[in-house]
Amino acid sequence: MNITSEATAGLKGNANSADTTKEKKLREACAGFEALMIKQILTLGHKSVPKSGLIDGGYGEEMFQSIQDDQIAQKMAGSKGLGFGEMLYRQLSQAHVPTSKEK
Repeated sequence: MNITSEATAGLKGNANSADTTKEKKLREACAGFEALMIKQILTLGHKSVPKSGLIDGGYGEEMFQSIQDDQIAQKMAGSKGLGFGEMLYRQLSQAHVPTSKEK
């Protein structure tokens, strides 16, 4: 399962035809990073809830929860999510803007 498949949709919406291949790859990487961060937040959130022992699903429940976390993370990152990806893209793209001497 590719976590970045839907995650890049939020940042791709900001892309324009003037984007270079490097800028598109940077957008995809930033969106993927945001999806991974959201998945980690969700996973750690689930681990912080104590299990009662009354109704525990075992391995099947853990597998389902992992898949569900992947899907939620993709949807959140794809709809601009928390904004991590966009902030990271702006920061990294400004860091690599060629100055007039480099052109």
